[in-house]
Amino acid sequence: MPTFDPTRRLARSFTWGELVITNHRSLYESNAQESAAVLPALTSLAAMLQTVRDHYGVPVMVHSGYRGPALNDAIGGSKTSQHMRGEAADFHVSGHGLREVFVWLRDFSGLPYGQIILEGSIPNRPTWVHLSLGEPWRRLEDCRQPMTWDRSNGYRWARG
Repeated sequence: MPTFDPTRRLARSFTWGELVITNHRSLYESNAQESAAVLPALTSLAAMLQTVRDHYGVPVMVHSGYRGPALNDAIGGSKTSQHMRGEAADFHVSGHGLREVFVWLRDFSGLPYGQIILEGSIPNRPTWVHLSLGEPWRRLEDCRQPMTWDRSNGYRWARG
């Protein structure tokens, strides 16, 4: 298993360190070390994020990528979250609206995503876009799922 290197590039514009970022500083080091076990998935995720970065030509800011068990528990994440397998990231694109990015991903990007979810931590207002890997990381029947999520309504389909 490779040793964690925060400066290692997983894609042209994304480092390994960016994909294990957390505001829970006490959990950063263990989270980063655990991520080595899912490096192939993180590399595929970085490639998808690079497509977004290339399309918009501005930075893509990752809020949450890989989350090990302790970090996932600390934030109240789903026990089956693709974040725990290095297969998902929550992000925003500098200078572009979340809905704009969501619609581009859903309708025009051609990316083989598993899920895209317009979601966030502020009640009834999205604060990031969730993007997860599709096949082979996820079963084909569970791919291409565009959704929204908010505290009032939970998950809802968001087909174009």
